[in-house]
Amino acid sequence: MVRLDSLLPLAALALPLVSAASSVLNLIPSNFDTVVYNSNKPALVEFFAPWCGHCKNLAPVYEELAAAFAAAGDKVTIANVDADHHKDLGQRFGVQGFPTLKWFDGKPGSEPEDYNGGRDLESLTKFVTEKTGFRAKGPKKASSHVELLTDTTFKQEVGGDKDVLVAFTAPWCGRKCSPPAGRTRFG
Repeated sequence: MVRLDSLLPLAALALPLVSAASSVLNLIPSNFDTVVYNSNKPALVEFFAPWCGHCKNLAPVYEELAAAFAAAGDKVTIANVDADHHKDLGQRFGVQGFPTLKWFDGKPGSEPEDYNGGRDLESLTKFVTEKTGFRAKGPKKASSHVELLTDTTFKQEVGGDKDVLVAFTAPWCGRKCSPPAGRTRFG
């Protein structure tokens, strides 16, 4: 009979081989031209370095972007390059900082376009959609739980045994980040 503790070293060796599936296509020198130039489909390519904090922050957003356009995978590519490891690819495209995002139209010999927009999912999705005409697919966003409070409802909602986050805003402020005017409860 095989003892379970004798199998643990073998299981530990297998763990590095297990990884989560990713919708982001990893590019290396041997497949870059085939995917980016010879496929006849556009690509958004992130040039990153694994040690870069900004790259680490962008990674989950970029993964969501790739997943959202996975259904259009035969029409658009969302890819990345470890430009720290593959310095030649970074140098070839003038990458001087991380992360650098570039749009390739999929035509051989064409010059890439630098992406200088926001690094949030909405901005990236809008950019890819504008460039391709393809709409992102994905889970629907949860409905908002924002509630406008009055003087009366404020006293009823705040101060009880439940947690409440209240944002006090002004209608004259005009900032995009402000919730609707008034006292608002997020719950």
